[in-house]
Amino acid sequence: MTDPELTGASAAARDRTLAGLAGAYRPRPVTPLMPWRFAHRLVKPYVITAPRRPWDDLMVVKVRDFSTRQLDFDESQGGLGLAVVVLHLGADSAYVVIQTWSQDFQSRLSLFRGQDLDTLRPAPSGVGPCVWEQEVLSHERSAYIANILTGNVNIEAWLDNVLDTRPTPPTDGFPSGV
Repeated sequence: MTDPELTGASAAARDRTLAGLAGAYRPRPVTPLMPWRFAHRLVKPYVITAPRRPWDDLMVVKVRDFSTRQLDFDESQGGLGLAVVVLHLGADSAYVVIQTWSQDFQSRLSLFRGQDLDTLRPAPSGVGPCVWEQEVLSHERSAYIANILTGNVNIEAWLDNVLDTRPTPPTDGFPSGV
């Protein structure tokens, strides 16, 4: 039995939109970086890149400096000193997602967007992470549970438990498919 609310012109328009999204989606490489170690804080940074959006060390330094203010605030609100920062160089803008683990199994999530890293501003209220950013956050939830919450707190294992979806170069010295 079909729900009448899910049929008709609005359903057809929705289905066309979903088909367009499905046809346009491509995985993006996720690059884990070396952890940022502060006096009272450990941060797992990542970079996600859309096609033809290179990143460099200067960008990472800018994001680290930018993130510090939010991480300080999160710490003042009950942060536990463990966080994840995602720099996402999207096709249209630069995004920074900061997730800080806090008390009572909670986390604080902050999103920023700008045309470039010098114009980052808080994302509008209600905006959440995109599908590529959620991939990292999902991995980090699992890593937090496995390495912190299972009763055997292992900070180094948590730091080492990263998501890396960069393409693997062929081992035979030839490009793929040759």
